Amino acid sequence: MNFQSALENLAKVFIGFYIACACAGRADIPLKLITQMRAQALAGATSSWGCPSINKNACKEYNPKNYK
Repeated sequence: MNFQSALENLAKVFIGFYIACACAGRADIPLKLITQMRAQALAGATSSWGCPSINKNACKEYNPKNYK
C-alpha cells in the first residue's frame, strides 16, 4: 500500500464519518475531532526539545570561542 492510496482510504473513511454525523444531525463532530487532533499535534511542537549537544553544559553557558 503506497502513501497515495492510504490517503485516499483515509479520505473515504472521513467522508463516510462526516456524512453519517451529518445524517444524525451532528455535522460539527468531525470538525471538532480535527481541531482537537491538530491542537494536540501542535502542543508538542511548542515544548522544549532539550539540549541537542553531547556536552549538556553547552546549553547552559555561551562560550563565544566555540562559535568562531
